[in-house]
Amino acid sequence: MYKSDNNKNYILKKSNRKGKRFVLDMNDMSHHFASKDGKTYIDGRTIKEKAAWEARHKSDKNWNNKHSSIYYSRHLLWSEPTLKEAIKKLEKKDKIKIKLDI
Repeated sequence: MYKSDNNKNYILKKSNRKGKRFVLDMNDMSHHFASKDGKTYIDGRTIKEKAAWEARHKSDKNWNNKHSSIYYSRHLLWSEPTLKEAIKKLEKKDKIKIKLDI
């Protein structure tokens, strides 16, 4: 178990890492994810584009790893049409709380 699993209150904010869009702060670790210039489902990509993104990335070895960037791209940027809806869905799925600080 990772230490961050003990306190499931996370903060989602803009990344300060070059080329990255978001960072999810998980107490003692952080996950920077998403290309700063890329457009995702929350930015208005179509369901067809969402399916294509999923098909390209589904074979990633970290697809289901909660401590990977692809996991948060998948659940926060490509699952629902808005970030607010995606956060709510992920909170319920993983039994966590995400504070949006953007």
